[in-house]
Amino acid sequence: MSQEEIREKIVKNATELYMRDGCKRVTMDQIATHMHISKRTLYELFATKDELLSACLKEVHKEIHNKILTLSSQVDEPMMLTLFMMRHAVIVNHKYGTLLCDIERYYPEIHEEYRRVHSDCFRAGVLNTLRIAQTENILRPNVNLEEISEMMMQFMQNNQKLNPEEKVEYMRKVNEAGFTFIRGLMTTEAIQKYDEHETLFRQLVDSETNQ
Repeated sequence: MSQEEIREKIVKNATELYMRDGCKRVTMDQIATHMHISKRTLYELFATKDELLSACLKEVHKEIHNKILTLSSQVDEPMMLTLFMMRHAVIVNHKYGTLLCDIERYYPEIHEEYRRVHSDCFRAGVLNTLRIAQTENILRPNVNLEEISEMMMQFMQNNQKLNPEEKVEYMRKVNEAGFTFIRGLMTTEAIQKYDEHETLFRQLVDSETNQ
């Protein structure tokens, strides 16, 4: 097994332990014992716990970023792509919500760096997609794309501290609010086309969510 493969395995196992037991409680020694590797091997790859935590959050960001790239290659309609991107970010936030909140509480500097990088990436992706939509006369010309992308960013982030039941309800609201929101940004011509295909669009979003 290569060093890179060992590194990836450590990040995966550490993330699982942090999510299960809390990042404050889990020690580097416990991670080494759990993985049946020497402490020396662990510390050669991650000199400190902070470094390992940062690597775990980079993998969370990578998961979101890779999915956005995949969606961008699969979805031609820019407004649907925007909705897919927002929903996927919400889903990942739900998945890692406990870990993200834990790191924010006990390791605020690490969390802030993740939030900044992730937010910038997501905002840039949404903004680029909105610009394409405006070029194709799907969006009204007076729509402020920067403000819209920022609103979507805030909407996506407001769900990390929810319990499982609240997260299900939040996802339902994301679905409804998302469709209403993007429709309100469109030109009259685009709305007509959108209304004709809304049922299909909803089915596509639901299937994407359940994958």
